[in-house]
Amino acid sequence: MKKKHDHHHHLDTLHPMDSFGVVSGLTKQVRVTRLENRLIPAVPFPHKHNFFHLVVITKGSGWHEIDFERHDVKKGSIFFMLPAQVHSWAMSKDTCGVVIEFEGLSMFSGDEAYNIFSDALMPSVNYFEVAGTTREEIFTHAQKMLTEYEEEKKDFEILLRLHLATLLLLFSRIIQDQPKKISRVSKFREDFTNLVEKFYKKHHGVEFYAKTLGITPKALTAKVNRIIGKSVRDLIQERCILESKRLLAYSDLSVSEIAIELGFDDPNYFTRFFTSKTKQNPGKFRQKVRQVC
Repeated sequence: MKKKHDHHHHLDTLHPMDSFGVVSGLTKQVRVTRLENRLIPAVPFPHKHNFFHLVVITKGSGWHEIDFERHDVKKGSIFFMLPAQVHSWAMSKDTCGVVIEFEGLSMFSGDEAYNIFSDALMPSVNYFEVAGTTREEIFTHAQKMLTEYEEEKKDFEILLRLHLATLLLLFSRIIQDQPKKISRVSKFREDFTNLVEKFYKKHHGVEFYAKTLGITPKALTAKVNRIIGKSVRDLIQERCILESKRLLAYSDLSVSEIAIELGFDDPNYFTRFFTSKTKQNPGKFRQKVRQVC
């Protein structure tokens, strides 16, 4: 099967909401649209956003792939993407739902529930399913957001934030009921994660991150292990591997160019590193993923 993606698309762009033809009413913080109008995206798949992307499925079937993990689409599916995650989907024509996009926590600043929202916005999983009364409650709030957004009645922006806050709290409750899948988020985790995201291509060692955060490498290692449950080095390497996979799958960059892009001076070392972490070399991975996508 031939690859459908455009390999000249290097995923360099974090697309803003405007790229998707989503025209805001009076608000720039939250935008709500019908999924059935977004089944064929304005920006070709795969792509990534510079905002949070929440999809509530009320009907339909298909799949949604987020950073190489493919999930089934069905009634009650909830997809929660963070900025910069790469995704694509193929859904049946009868699929319905609500797409909620928002730019961050600024609308909740000063709120006592800020930390709870932070937890909900940093899940280690992008997909979960809901059923029963919880599903109906989520569907209700999502539909009310859609109605408020489309009708733009007086103070609709305030109601959008209130419904979104309720959804985030519900998601946080659901996620916390799955402790094996998520670690508690703290201000430290947020700072460390942002630091890795910014510098993982240039700095692969623990020392830089410890120095930047103002603690010793030993203290950073212990703290990250306690809060996140992984080592600093593992987290940096996982981020490098994820970006390697993105570039191998969706770009025409050579393995040597990808190695340089990710801060590896020796392409052979990069190949050994990638192979040790994924159990297949870069060339084999590229060939495999392009056959199935």
